[in-house]
Amino acid sequence: MDIQLLNELARHQVWADEEHWKALRANAALLEDGEIRKRLNHMLTASNMLQTLARGEIPSFAPAPEREGEELAAAMRQANESLSTTLATVDLDKMIRLPRGPQGPFDAPAGVLMLQAITHGEHHRGQNAARMRALGIAPPMTDFVFWYALGRP
Repeated sequence: MDIQLLNELARHQVWADEEHWKALRANAALLEDGEIRKRLNHMLTASNMLQTLARGEIPSFAPAPEREGEELAAAMRQANESLSTTLATVDLDKMIRLPRGPQGPFDAPAGVLMLQAITHGEHHRGQNAARMRALGIAPPMTDFVFWYALGRP
């Protein structure tokens, strides 16, 4: 797994999520939308769980409390910022035992779990962008190539 690429993807995620949060804060109806709020909470839970697994720790599989507004924004920001720390401290090649998968328990490298933590957020950010459009609000442009063209802010 390429650590430089993972670090770039993690930096992009921090920026892209902040761009989405600017749009969410500017349009109160978005934060009141159940689909968006549920998805944001899911993104947070999944990122934390995947990072915990990548560190070789055992995550809690208990349902996470649903957060709202700035509490949710702060928790997501913290999870995104911890991506860099986790990437810097884990052995990306270390095999991690996962308790469940499509055919039962399986092993995956910590680097794959970190890639999943990032791409999973990208997927759901796209869903939220589509929901914003459905609600009549233009989502921010957060594609990786756009971020790159802006000088990787």
